[in-house]
Amino acid sequence: MDPLRSDDPRQIGPYRLDGRLGAGGMGEVFLGASPSGRKVAVKVVRAEFAADADFRRRFAREIEAARKVGGFHTAQVVDADPEAASPWMVTAFVPGPSLRQVVQRQGPLAPPAVRELGKGLAEGLTAIHACGLVHRDLKPGNVIMAPDGPRIIDFGIARAADATALTSTGAVVGTFSFMSPEQVRADATGPPSDVFALGCVLAYAALGRGPFDAPTIPAIVHKIVGAPPDVGGLTDPPLRDLVVRCLEKDPGRRPSVQEVLTGLSAEPPRGPSRRAVLLGGAAVAATAAVAVPTVLLWPSDSSAGRNVPKTPIGVPTGVTLPSSEVALSDLAFSPDGRSLWGAGFASILRWDLSTAQVTAHELKDSDETYKRPMVFSPDGRTLATGGDDEGVHLWDVASVKVRKTFTGLRGAQALAFSADGRSLAVSSGHGPTYVQILDTVTGKSRPMKLDYYANALAFSPDGKALAGARALSRSFTLWDTSKGDGKEISPSEATGIPSLVFSPDGDVIAVSTGGYYGFELRKASDGDVKTTIKDLGGEVQALAFSPDGDTLVTADEKNIRLWHVPTSRNTATLPGDSDEDQSVTFAPDGQSFATTSGAGTTRLWTFQSTARA
Repeated sequence: MDPLRSDDPRQIGPYRLDGRLGAGGMGEVFLGASPSGRKVAVKVVRAEFAADADFRRRFAREIEAARKVGGFHTAQVVDADPEAASPWMVTAFVPGPSLRQVVQRQGPLAPPAVRELGKGLAEGLTAIHACGLVHRDLKPGNVIMAPDGPRIIDFGIARAADATALTSTGAVVGTFSFMSPEQVRADATGPPSDVFALGCVLAYAALGRGPFDAPTIPAIVHKIVGAPPDVGGLTDPPLRDLVVRCLEKDPGRRPSVQEVLTGLSAEPPRGPSRRAVLLGGAAVAATAAVAVPTVLLWPSDSSAGRNVPKTPIGVPTGVTLPSSEVALSDLAFSPDGRSLWGAGFASILRWDLSTAQVTAHELKDSDETYKRPMVFSPDGRTLATGGDDEGVHLWDVASVKVRKTFTGLRGAQALAFSADGRSLAVSSGHGPTYVQILDTVTGKSRPMKLDYYANALAFSPDGKALAGARALSRSFTLWDTSKGDGKEISPSEATGIPSLVFSPDGDVIAVSTGGYYGFELRKASDGDVKTTIKDLGGEVQALAFSPDGDTLVTADEKNIRLWHVPTSRNTATLPGDSDEDQSVTFAPDGQSFATTSGAGTTRLWTFQSTARA
């Protein structure tokens, strides 16, 4: 238990709070005491959920159902107030370490102890399912190893088995490594989903790791949906076979909880473990918007001769990252792909993609005005911002401090970094030099010839060319960066150009065509058109090429679409956000990409197959 923080409440309802037990995406958990002094666990819902009337109604229904759950292997719900300013619920406090703590401290359990653990958990799930509930977040941190047997805790995100998805757009509640495939896909979940989680928990207890563990969320999702479980090292054949059956991808092929209990009881217990368990951290909640994984394979040689990863062609699975209510202007992956950075207003967000945990940092030395435009350097280590009369700032992302300020650049309208981060293109709303390239080290500048400001900028991969969309017109300019001379190109089917981007090999430039609701692919050498796509139903606000150049992602006000560049074929259409401010970026390995919008929704999209023909 940790001590209370200065901003923590001291009282919830009639319960005195004495310390912190854990925290997660849905809320915070405290150790409390009833008026008579009985110890309880108090879970308080986070403000973003408390503000949702629909969530409150669901929360109230689920609490009433959870009160009915009995049995020896669950923590009883004893009180709740879904109408409080911050909704809360109270469960009986079960002393002891969590299964996660036990395994981390003492190592994996012996097979007989795993069987005893599984029998207790199966009995607890039977009681839960008998009340029409599905736990939906069974994990080692939610299993208490009490002296009299394991207890399942945290009914705060359980729901009726026949309920619809948590949100109308589809949602997943749970911890990634222990989610079932149907949870990841935001399909309807029932008792078989808890059986899948039970298999994961038993594997964790026996091996000291989950059967689908991986360093990042995309890799975890890929394994859960499309890879066999890794149970190597589980030396008890009957136990291993039962765990593997629990981990079937098809819910209909999994055993029932009663069948699991029968299978675990087939052999007499041999020295049940006396290792024993405390309330783990509250559940990490995440939402997901997904499409049915389908893989289509096309031959491609556009990246021949370049040592770049191949991006699968198919429909990716989407996970909505938590705590992303901040409207973001730009996204960037870290070079190793383990972190995702987002910039918006006067703050920087960082997601750890192995856990989906997010941290927010205010831009220090900032006047807290809206910093826009905002753009990350390709390595994600520097953030450039405009948005005030002082000029353009370069921020060190790690320390969130200003590294350099370029004064005299009032009213920046667009920013773009070169691939090496050495050059920063800036379009200012004030002349006479409307577009210039700054050396981020020396501060020297080079003007590009343009008689009006640009609303979008993009460097070619080698930095020798710069493209800029002329604001309030339907043309864009291709500049030779060494000379500053440019060629103006006016697509015949464009009302404006909100976004443009070069392909990774520098041969093609993708250009949004505004009110024609589409985009064009043009030769970067002379601007000649190669492909025209229109009538997509929304203005394309953002474009991004995969590292291999074979996939183009477009984001409009309604949908996110994937295109196979060599054939100009639409390979997937995903749900987007009704907002004009969109951003898309690919991970360095090309196996996932991230999208965000002014609506504050940030999603990570992961491909389910790495195979390419």
